[in-house]
Amino acid sequence: MIFVPGSITAFFSPEIHENPLKSGSVGVGITIDRGVRVSYREEGIRVNEEEWNFPTVKYVIERLGGGGVDISMELPVGCGFGMSGASALAAAFEIASARNLNAPFSKLADLAHEAEVVNRTGLGDVVTQSHGGVVARLSSGCPSLARVERFLWRAELEFLVMGELDTSTILESSLTRIQKEGKTCLKEFIKNPKLLNLFTLSKKFAEETGLMDDDVRDVVEAVEAAGGIASMVMLGKTVFAQKGLEALKEFGEPFTAKIDHCGVRIY
Repeated sequence: MIFVPGSITAFFSPEIHENPLKSGSVGVGITIDRGVRVSYREEGIRVNEEEWNFPTVKYVIERLGGGGVDISMELPVGCGFGMSGASALAAAFEIASARNLNAPFSKLADLAHEAEVVNRTGLGDVVTQSHGGVVARLSSGCPSLARVERFLWRAELEFLVMGELDTSTILESSLTRIQKEGKTCLKEFIKNPKLLNLFTLSKKFAEETGLMDDDVRDVVEAVEAAGGIASMVMLGKTVFAQKGLEALKEFGEPFTAKIDHCGVRIY
């Protein structure tokens, strides 16, 4: 069984190319200690014991010669936790192991990234999840091409899921603003790579791009009023915070997770 951590993105700037392996995004992502566990089966794709039509994972399976997977997700889909990327990445390693393909790490990680780009489910999650920790993606592209800086910070984060966002629709409608602001925030983060600065820049990105709606803003402001820090997960209607658990409880049922440093691994 393979485990891949879920990941959140603080800010990003997409870069699209004709070659999906050169497509991706720059920005900063964080892996957390909740994610997906994948085990091999003869055929089909099941997610949390239900049959799924999962094009991103199906793409990986077909490219590796067939088979199937059982996927156990600890986080919701469509809420900014990189579940598509994590599932594709874990499936690639599990299928390769079960079929004794002896494929190198870079080939499997690149395949998962390609599957995400082709199916328009993500641009940078697989790069972040391949490395683990707080990952600054300094250049776009698949894991073997992307240049990154990793920060192995020890911290526990708090999350409140408020709903789903359609990644492809948002990218189409706000691409130019997102690209410009994402690159600016990345430059400012590299100058001062601290957790507080990451939250500050993430909130600035969400506001300047118009991605933060009133519901999310109310939660972020409540956390700040209580002495914590918070911002919006990209791209999901989800708030991540520190020292804001009690404030988050006023709006729903939050959960906590630690920053994960290990990336892909056998479970």
